[in-house]
Amino acid sequence: MFRILLLIAVVLIGYDAIAHQGMYTRNAWASVVGLTDSAVSSARELGRDGREEPAALRP
Repeated sequence: MFRILLLIAVVLIGYDAIAHQGMYTRNAWASVVGLTDSAVSSARELGRDGREEPAALRP
């Protein structure tokens, strides 16, 4: 099953590279990178907040 999905992805990326000069692939990759960056930034903020909160509760 994975091989079939991989083959479909390769064919679609190849078609995009030939027919559209990779425009759709670049846009999709930029979206994935943006989502990943957003997730990492959110995780960092959560980590920072988690470390700061117990210190604020101490007298």
